[in-house]
Amino acid sequence: MKIQNTRQIISGLLIAGLLGTVFTACSKDDDPIDAKANVKFTITVNGADSNDQVDFIVQAGNHDTSQYGNPVWKMNGAEQGNENTVELDVNNFTGNTKTYVFETVKPFNFSSLHVAVSNFDGAPLSVSYKAEVGGNVETNESKSVVAAQNLIKDYSYKAK
Repeated sequence: MKIQNTRQIISGLLIAGLLGTVFTACSKDDDPIDAKANVKFTITVNGADSNDQVDFIVQAGNHDTSQYGNPVWKMNGAEQGNENTVELDVNNFTGNTKTYVFETVKPFNFSSLHVAVSNFDGAPLSVSYKAEVGGNVETNESKSVVAAQNLIKDYSYKAK
């Protein structure tokens, strides 16, 4: 008798679990894996000197391998070759150019932005970055990084 009740309870739990899975399963519209969008990052740093650490990394990719062997990014209008990742460091911001605009040359499934700024001494650094995915502003930040302060952020974006 106990074995039969245990089997009924287990069967009932399995059926409830199966029904719960069927009714709550994601539809294709919930996660558009094939959605692609153009990406644009605008990055500005003012006040950086060689004692500071400034690192920005932009990336873009697809769920397939279609980005390989093709240009991915334009930086200030110039194609960056077949690299899906482009990095900037403090040397990029100590010269005349303080703003960099990255744009994908074609639509992508996903992208990311890594921000790491350390002001070891001296005047504050003015840091701003904006991310646009499919023409929509997803992130728009402006920060002041004073001496002995760090700013570290990682952002990831998916086309919608």
